[in-house]
Order: sequence, then structure tokens, then C-alpha cells
Amino acid sequence: MIFNKKSLISTPPYKNGFTLAEVLITLVIIGVIAAITVPTLITKYQKEQTVTRLKKAYSSLAQTTNRAIADYGQIKTWETSDEITAETTKVFVNKYITPYLNVAKPASTRTEANWNPTYYYLSGTEQTYDPSVFVRFYLSDGTSYTMSHINNGTINRYQVWVDINGDKKPNKEGRDIFLYYYTIKNSSSPHLEGKFIPEGYGDDRDTMLEAGNWKCHKNSDGCRCAAVIMVDGWQIKDDYPW
Repeated sequence: MIFNKKSLISTPPYKNGFTLAEVLITLVIIGVIAAITVPTLITKYQKEQTVTRLKKAYSSLAQTTNRAIADYGQIKTWETSDEITAETTKVFVNKYITPYLNVAKPASTRTEANWNPTYYYLSGTEQTYDPSVFVRFYLSDGTSYTMSHINNGTINRYQVWVDINGDKKPNKEGRDIFLYYYTIKNSSSPHLEGKFIPEGYGDDRDTMLEAGNWKCHKNSDGCRCAAVIMVDGWQIKDDYPW
């Protein structure tokens, strides 16, 4: 049998390239998918970071209690003042709290440090407060704690605003600012003494998420948002007013 040498030479199959229209359609599809998924991924990441930082901030302050008790005795015996001023709060903070933390900026009053960032409620309304009764200190990880004293005889505690990213935006309750209490004495609820607890502690979850003052709702101030996150097992669920 005689073979034709030319017939033994194979040539690659001819392939057509993508047309300009096909490329443009593909890019549009990729753009649409990215527009849908990227914001979701960013939001998920922001929520995870918020929970991680909040949990760390909570743990850091809560753990100071045992160390301070070892040095100064039971918390209800700690020295506090009947006078509600930034100076008396600073004395308490510098004695019982900051020595047990990795502090980057020590406790200071607004007059001393000239701090006055604008804070917002979850609804977007600007907060109004008297900075003359607050002190603030910063940890090395950038977290700030702003504290003021409440003492009516029955309840002796400190309000603590935890800002998980310091002075960085958005400076909004329920997003990067969360309200806690550091309870020294509570005659009606002694089991809370010596504890660092969120505003709304013990409330029903659904009640905390309702509209109204001191709630975790998009049209409210967001004061109970830390409690919601803790009740939910340290996570931000879909019905959280992000």
C-alpha cells in the first residue's frame, strides 16, 4: 500500500477567538456578580471584626476585676466619691482599672486632652453629653474607654462607652461604640456587683430590638446593642440593625 506523505501531516484544528461582543457580555456579567457579592462580603467582614474587637474589649476590662480584688479586696469596698466629676472618676480609673491594662494613653479629662469627637446614636442623631464628667483612656490596640460615675446611694456604678476603633469613624452606637456598666454596688441586684455588663443585661432579646429609647433599633440610640450581640452568642445576626 502506498501512502501519500502529505496525508500523514496533521494540522491543528482551527479555533475561533472571542468576539468583542462576547468579551463585553462576560465583563458585564462579572461586574454584576461583583456588585452583588462584594458588598455582602465586606459587610460580613465588618461584622466579624466588630464582634472580635468588642469581645476582646469586654474581656480586657472584665479581667481587671480579679486582679484589682486581689490587691484591694472586694469591689464593693473600693473607694469611690459621692462627688460626680471627671477628676474623681479619673482617680478611680487610675487606681482600679488602668494599672491592669496595656494602656497607650492614660486616663484624662476632656480639658486635659482636648478630646471631643462627635458621637452619634444608631439612628444617626448626634449625641449630646456633658464632657466635663467623663474621662477617657486608650489601649495599645486602639480601643478607647470613656467613663462617667453614677452614684445615688442604692446604685454605685460607672458608665463605660467602649469604642472598638478609638476615634475612627463611624463613632456610632451599635456600630463601633457600645455601652456597658461597671457595677460597684447595687443594693437591689447584688449579683451584679463587681461585673462589667452591657446596658440591657437580662432583658428579653425581642424587647431590646424594638423601637424606643435605649434600644437596639435603627431609629433608636443603640444602647442595648452590645447586650444583643452577647445574647446571640457573640455574633451579629441578620435582624441586627447594622
